[in-house]
Amino acid sequence: MREGALSSFPGRVNRYVRHRVLSYGRARSGQVAITLALVAMPILFASAAAIDYGRRNAVKARLDTALDGAVLAVMSQKTNSISTTNLQNMETQFRAEAAKVPGVTVTSFTPGTPVNGASTLSLTASYTATVKTSLASMMKVVTMNIGGTASSTRNLFQYINFYLLLDNSPSMGLAATDTDVNNMKNATGGCAFACHQHTFDSSGNVTGDNLNDNYHIAQKNNIKLRIQVLRDAVSALVDQANASMSLPQQFQMEMWTFNDSTTQTRLQAMTATLSQIKTAAANIDIAYAYYNQSDNQSDFERAITKMNTTIPASGTGSTAASPIRFLFFVTDGVEDTGGTVTNQSAGFQYQSNRFIGPFSPSTCKALKNNNVRIGIIYTQYLPLYDNSFYNSYVRPYENQIGPSLKSCASDGLYFPVASGGDITAAMLQLFSTAVASVRLSN
Repeated sequence: MREGALSSFPGRVNRYVRHRVLSYGRARSGQVAITLALVAMPILFASAAAIDYGRRNAVKARLDTALDGAVLAVMSQKTNSISTTNLQNMETQFRAEAAKVPGVTVTSFTPGTPVNGASTLSLTASYTATVKTSLASMMKVVTMNIGGTASSTRNLFQYINFYLLLDNSPSMGLAATDTDVNNMKNATGGCAFACHQHTFDSSGNVTGDNLNDNYHIAQKNNIKLRIQVLRDAVSALVDQANASMSLPQQFQMEMWTFNDSTTQTRLQAMTATLSQIKTAAANIDIAYAYYNQSDNQSDFERAITKMNTTIPASGTGSTAASPIRFLFFVTDGVEDTGGTVTNQSAGFQYQSNRFIGPFSPSTCKALKNNNVRIGIIYTQYLPLYDNSFYNSYVRPYENQIGPSLKSCASDGLYFPVASGGDITAAMLQLFSTAVASVRLSN
């Protein structure tokens, strides 16, 4: 072999290999294009499906939200029943929201039948719809189906009747705050009470008010008494009840005052017009003392017995005809009455016709057996340790007064108010707690 030929061999080999590769490529070019097309089609279809499926999910989320809103709009209505009109409005609201979503066609809307339970109200609704595709339409997938269901359950609004039993015995003439107590003592020469007394002639005939008694001394000196605060508390209670109602005439009230066994006054019969209670509250006043100046004017047992015959058994609260019933009892908790009482041994028999002692919790049993719930505001009895009568007949059991009232009250509905405390705040808290207890128990 020639030396030149040998030296050029590698170059010829390289050219040969390059030629064969190029000629192979030209020979295979049609098959590669077909292969690439076959591979690209599934990828294209998958991409189109992913894009449209993502849009479908986004549309479904919007329609599900619209359905939730339509159902909740019905459930938030202040009513214990759902009407056909409510259901029609629910569908109208949903379809209006669905119409705002491009490419959506609602194919059905189905409201469920409302379910009224003993204490709850439930509602369901569902829809089906289609949403137009974009890229998937090239594969003749023109629409995609969607659907959803929403449900809601809430407690029924409760109808409640409140019976107010307000102690207006002379002890409610206690000055309302520590400052008022001091002012009262200064104005009367040491007495913190402003008992309301008539002036009598020698035969016991009423001759008019004694404008020099402690009650009028308190008025002349702008000294606020517990009885005045009680009037304010009832007025505030009415305002809060009116503001809290979820149903027309959901709350009704009746108001009584009591002192002795013969003086129990219904200031206002049961009414759904609560402004009448507020008007009648102006008539809450301390009871007049008797001609013989008898002080036994706190007859709890007979007052509660009267309530037993006045307050019907508590209902379910689901209708105005079957309300849940509460007794709101405001008192200082010291029984001071003539005759015999249930807990005779708990206090003291003072003379033959007068008993002084703590309130007996057994008095409340009959009401509780009728599922009447009892709320108590204890206007704490003022300890008068410089008074011999108090030290002899009240001090020995003063630590039992609060616990006895608490035993009468239903769970969570006992609110003690110390001398100088806020009776109005306690009344509003009692109301709020009472209403909340009804919701929780249902």
